[in-house]
Amino acid sequence: MRKVRVIGVAMLFAGLGIVASAGNVIGPAVQANEYAWRQGTHSVALLNRGKVVWQLNYDKAEGKPYFHPLSTIDGSVLTWLRPGDHPWHRALWFSWKYIDGLNYWEEDGKTGLSEGRTELTGVKVSASSDFSARIEMTLSYHPPGKEEVLSEKRVVEVSAPLADGCYRIDWVSCFVPTASTVVLGRTPIPGQTNGVEYGGYAGLSLRMAKETRGWTFVDSQGREGAAIHGKKSEWVDVRGNFAEGRGGVAILSHPANVRQPSSWYVAKDMPYFSPAVLFDEPLVLEKGKVLELKYRILIHGGAVDRALMGKDYR
Repeated sequence: MRKVRVIGVAMLFAGLGIVASAGNVIGPAVQANEYAWRQGTHSVALLNRGKVVWQLNYDKAEGKPYFHPLSTIDGSVLTWLRPGDHPWHRALWFSWKYIDGLNYWEEDGKTGLSEGRTELTGVKVSASSDFSARIEMTLSYHPPGKEEVLSEKRVVEVSAPLADGCYRIDWVSCFVPTASTVVLGRTPIPGQTNGVEYGGYAGLSLRMAKETRGWTFVDSQGREGAAIHGKKSEWVDVRGNFAEGRGGVAILSHPANVRQPSSWYVAKDMPYFSPAVLFDEPLVLEKGKVLELKYRILIHGGAVDRALMGKDYR
């Protein structure tokens, strides 16, 4: 069994570029005797009394980095990694569907690889003494054995847990075509050529734990459940009850994003949801042009209202 270490925030995370830096304690819930960082060979996690609050996994052999488990601050797990129905679903992760017609989403069951390669080329994680973190990543998208067609610089900032039981993940991805103009595509939706009911997915995605089946999906317009699918909204929140208490997670799409407000992909029975930037149509990126996508993921342990969500969106 691979060993992991629980380490103090003043230590250097050797070999991973993870450096502890000074920070301010936020709220009375953040106490050194409750929270601790854990270093793995290809991961970093925040623990609360020994339970994982969140863990980022970035093994280069897997290609696509992902958060799992993603939990409330009491350790109630919200995500599902590689479920049997869609083993390429990686809890909270980002994946394009098609780049220039090549599939970067689904993976071969035998090799674990997609037709197109998503290659993690660099990771730097800074973990602060207030139990917030900043993760910088570079990724390369290319056909097998061929030159890069799209590059990505990704910055993910995770806030310290707050006194109200919330924490936030702010996610910024900047994509630049490197070889020539690229076409970002997806399976067409009904009403389009070869359209199917399950079409439209690509981008930032969250596959919820099976224990969250039956939870309530709500969007910024007050729609619920399946009524959100394919509609435009500023944010979507999923909320419900665990045996031990309440929990939930929301994704907010930044107002500066392309095609904002975003169309949403919602499969409430999986459960799965995504601010699907390609839902309505493919996107053409010209060589050298930057596509910047920004999202906030809000994890909450109790009930939240639309006013709080609106504040976070603003």
